Amino acid sequence: MNKEEAARILVVDDEPRNVKILQIQLQARGYVVLTAGDGAEALEVVRDQTPDLILLDINMPKVDGYEVLAKVRSDKTTEFIPIIMITALRDTEENRIQAVEAGADDFIEKPFNSFEVLARIKSLLRIKHYHDTLEQHNVRLETELQMARSVQEVIIPQNGSQDLAGFRTASYCSPAIAVGGDFFDLWEIDKNRIGVLISDVMGHGASAALVTVFIKTVLMEHREHIKDNPAQLLHVLNMRFNDIISSRIYMFATAFCGIFDLKKKQLICANAGHPFPFLQHNSQSECELITDKHSGNGLGIRKESIYENCYYPFDSGSRTFLYTDGVYEVKNPQGEEFTVERLQNLVTMCEEGAPARLIQYVFDTITEFTDVLPNEDDLTLVTIQG
Repeated sequence: MNKEEAARILVVDDEPRNVKILQIQLQARGYVVLTAGDGAEALEVVRDQTPDLILLDINMPKVDGYEVLAKVRSDKTTEFIPIIMITALRDTEENRIQAVEAGADDFIEKPFNSFEVLARIKSLLRIKHYHDTLEQHNVRLETELQMARSVQEVIIPQNGSQDLAGFRTASYCSPAIAVGGDFFDLWEIDKNRIGVLISDVMGHGASAALVTVFIKTVLMEHREHIKDNPAQLLHVLNMRFNDIISSRIYMFATAFCGIFDLKKKQLICANAGHPFPFLQHNSQSECELITDKHSGNGLGIRKESIYENCYYPFDSGSRTFLYTDGVYEVKNPQGEEFTVERLQNLVTMCEEGAPARLIQYVFDTITEFTDVLPNEDDLTLVTIQG
């Protein structure tokens, strides 16, 4: 017996003869038949046994078919049950329109044509089976995405503030869906030095999130051996990316790596096609772009890409602001992009203070700019202050 033949069908009619006719026809085809003599009884059966399809008379005492239809459709657990309205010859076109507006899927007329009734039932049950299968897949996908999100939350620092080796840092990372392709990490090298890597994998979602795990793995493997050479770290990441990922599928990532040294009062950094961070030396100065003239290609684009270190002054009064392109590419309801220039002005305008204050200020401004529109891309903000 297939899934359609084993379906539970609720027949609702205040005329026992009609119920008996339908019950005999449906049971002969292997369906499980549930019955109700009025709308109130029908709602009890729907609540307790959740039928796969309902044959519902329009005109009934106590609770009519329209009210039953409306209540079934208003309940999240029953809203997708197919409902075929049983109509009489006296029912007008207005009756049918009212039923359609309330959510009826189809109609059958008294006296019943058994072949027509069975054909309509079979068609609607097939559609419900497709819907139920899709719903099961969606539930499983949502569960797997939440598990992936839990994994990603382990490999990416939590949103908020963190003090490392004399530096104050703050960050905010938000994927467009449950998981995303943005990645960053902060680590302490010694009492005066910290490292940072921020990366943006092509696309977003599960495939991009898997690549962030790969980046984290390679970073953990090599960052302790490459303490003051971010260009070398990007070189290793690019080689591994090309060998393992890009050689099999078309995918790449941008990345920026920096080493902050308070003792030498400098920032050493290298770029792999990532948006240029901002550097501000005090609250009165303008934000300059860390425009690495030797910026190499994104990770995975070319195995022969060359990355070179650049040097900038950085002391206890300095701060840097790193971000992914999802920050400045957000749009307002009119389709206007936020832009790098607007972001740079925001960072300049925010006076010196706790790094978390800058992150919150930028995030609030972006949220106000986008209004009700959801972010189409992952969004990451990181600030480091000496």
